[in-house]
Amino acid sequence: MQLNTKTAFVFEGKLGAPVLVFANSLAATPQMWDAQVKVLSQHYQILRYSYRGHGDTAPQGNEANMEDLQQDLLGLLDYLNIEKFSFIGLSLGAMLGLYLAAKNPNRVTSLIAANFRPFQTDVSREQWNQRIESVGQNGIGAIVDGTADRWLSEDFRKAHPEIDQGIRQMIRGTSSDGFMSCAKAVRDYDARPFLGEIQCPVLLISGSIDIAAPISEFPAVQASIKNCQYLQLDAAHISNVECESEFTGAVVNFLHSV
Repeated sequence: MQLNTKTAFVFEGKLGAPVLVFANSLAATPQMWDAQVKVLSQHYQILRYSYRGHGDTAPQGNEANMEDLQQDLLGLLDYLNIEKFSFIGLSLGAMLGLYLAAKNPNRVTSLIAANFRPFQTDVSREQWNQRIESVGQNGIGAIVDGTADRWLSEDFRKAHPEIDQGIRQMIRGTSSDGFMSCAKAVRDYDARPFLGEIQCPVLLISGSIDIAAPISEFPAVQASIKNCQYLQLDAAHISNVECESEFTGAVVNFLHSV
């Protein structure tokens, strides 16, 4: 990974081609996209990076909101002289992508937003408060197993124990401050005021057994965005890993169509 002053990143792929920016889920690293990058790097320049306190990016305290995360990314994009790009995000990455597309219509040319909640309920906000408090008191290890168990279905984890263990190791490598700051951005997120501002084509992807991002919330999101497609995969939260070929194929087809 290369480093600028703040954000760790890797920029690879076909020189001179259009740029795809990948944004991770909370407590993940760019390696979560390896399967997609292997396919898409033949036709695109691909930027992957780590949020504050994730991977090789240093923490910046334990407070952040979505605007902070947007500014982190815009600073990196400007550093690399990337003006226009397509965006692929999952969970926190999808939340950021929707916000980014709404606020920067001249820069985001298309968006794939997977496995996210458009806003938190009272119940889910309290769940986030409990996770943040647990990590603050006991470190990131306190939430590794609970998080990993939500990310992939039990059947998939049993069939692919090496992937499951890799996921747990990735979560465990997140700094406590990094988790808490980005978790607060997730906890306080509400996309409803700005979904109607998104102008670029959007592909929404959900997981049929994703308890972290219920499929029941996606129709309202789709109805709020002018140019929007929707795909439901037979997966839990990290659908790009659990349904690797279907996810990648859908992304390829969508990018070719816009």
